[in-house]
Amino acid sequence: PPWLYPTRPKDIHLENLERARAARSFAVMRRLQRWEAWLALNTATVLWGAQHAVNKHMLVFTSPSALTAARFVLAATAVLPWLPLSRARNSWLDGVKLGLWSTLGFAFQMVGLQYTSASRSSFLLYLNVKLVPLLELMVHGHMPSLQTWAAAAVALLGALLLAFDGGAPNLGDLWSLVAATTSACFIITLGSASRSEGAVAAELNATTAACTAALCSVWAVADAATSTTGSALHDLLQLQAHIAEVAFLGVVTTAFAQWLQALGQARIDATDAAVIFALDPVYGVCFASLWLGEHLGPQGLLGAGCILLANLSQYACFARRTAASAQAESDAELPLSQKLLVDE
Repeated sequence: PPWLYPTRPKDIHLENLERARAARSFAVMRRLQRWEAWLALNTATVLWGAQHAVNKHMLVFTSPSALTAARFVLAATAVLPWLPLSRARNSWLDGVKLGLWSTLGFAFQMVGLQYTSASRSSFLLYLNVKLVPLLELMVHGHMPSLQTWAAAAVALLGALLLAFDGGAPNLGDLWSLVAATTSACFIITLGSASRSEGAVAAELNATTAACTAALCSVWAVADAATSTTGSALHDLLQLQAHIAEVAFLGVVTTAFAQWLQALGQARIDATDAAVIFALDPVYGVCFASLWLGEHLGPQGLLGAGCILLANLSQYACFARRTAASAQAESDAELPLSQKLLVDE
């Protein structure tokens, strides 16, 4: 009877399994040093840089909604073992919010890629370098440092030079700017969620991927239902024919890269992370040149140099802050007698 067994053995097993999983995830996060967090974010940035050329290539064969839905369904499947089983209300609430921003960002990006080049889209998308400090100030009241504002301004200048490289701005550029705004909102939301009490990077990544997959699937179904050309079957056949590209987008550049982002942003704030992400379009241009044969003119190369300079200057400031923080932690751990000797 229920009064004799208030907690069923199955519930105990699930709770113990989830507790063990959380302990392992926390252990990984506690061992993550600041330089490891920087490396994780830069690795994710390289992977995201590769996605622009692959997305542009795939849009020749399938619709934006079908490709985005297939990508995130694969990503959600890959992270299924890390979905929280019970008592993870905060993880799911954060996952819904992050999934909404993620869906909007990828939807606007994919629609924009139909009208503009992969190189220009990748650079315009990462105008979030400028938008993150502004949104942080508006939402949380966090005043970024002068160095961060200067780096963001240089990155903005580089993006503008790229936007006018090889022709005037087009409709795809506008959609890319909207995608940049939603990307900035995602970065800020993830920064807050990954630092909240009890946050586990793997679970947060899993709930985000699951919610994004659900929302993108709704978009794909609605798009197919309103289509008059019967393109749904064509999209399915093309996705099956290009399963390697879809798997790369879903598993590598989405599930794995977003897990790296969740790990890294647990130690690095959203403003500094956004400047690291500014290297995404530089990698995007390299992959677009190799995969699609796209090339930048002198003005575009100058813009890419500005963004690279902004990233390097911000990293120099970040390295100085990291060294100062490490020194302060080392001094705090010294015994009182040694502190007196150091002061003398």
